[in-house]
Amino acid sequence: MKSNVLKIVLPLAVAIVGLTSAASTSALNGSSKSAAQLGYRHIANPESCTQVQICNENGNFNCKASNGDQLYDSSCVTPLKRSTVN
Repeated sequence: MKSNVLKIVLPLAVAIVGLTSAASTSALNGSSKSAAQLGYRHIANPESCTQVQICNENGNFNCKASNGDQLYDSSCVTPLKRSTVN
């Protein structure tokens, strides 16, 4: 009787601990974009870019240069966001 209870309860306890750990870990990853990043603008060559200004990555507005060009991360691939309108 005792071994039957362990065969049922132990796997359930392990699954509950695993699910709880996974849920708390993914909740921590949501705030990883809060640091300020340098914004880069594409120049003549698509693989080249030049540093323009800081984008804070906290909001939903596109981070743009003073001339209206969209700014990207250092690889010039991912568009950056900011918390205020340019």
